[in-house]
Amino acid sequence: MYCERTAPGEDGRTCREAGARTVFEKKIQEEEAWKLYKRAYKKYYARFMKGNLSRDDFKAWTEQAAADRDAAIERVSSTSDAEERAKITEQLRKQLNDL
Repeated sequence: MYCERTAPGEDGRTCREAGARTVFEKKIQEEEAWKLYKRAYKKYYARFMKGNLSRDDFKAWTEQAAADRDAAIERVSSTSDAEERAKITEQLRKQLNDL
């Protein structure tokens, strides 16, 4: 899965590149926190590319958002209550969209 040879069925991508992409896509499909993070990241990246957000502000947001995402994943995995999971997810959504 992670060798340096060209991956079968991929156009010039190595097994390492294809495997990493597969693992990332699996995380996004399975965890709501990753979905929220990816969506917010795209939003803030677009602002950065348009010039509405400075590089330093974008970098600071990225670091804080990743920390918030990881903390939310840890909290969700430690609880079995569906209502609590929903609260944690909603809280993460608000944190990721506040700059």
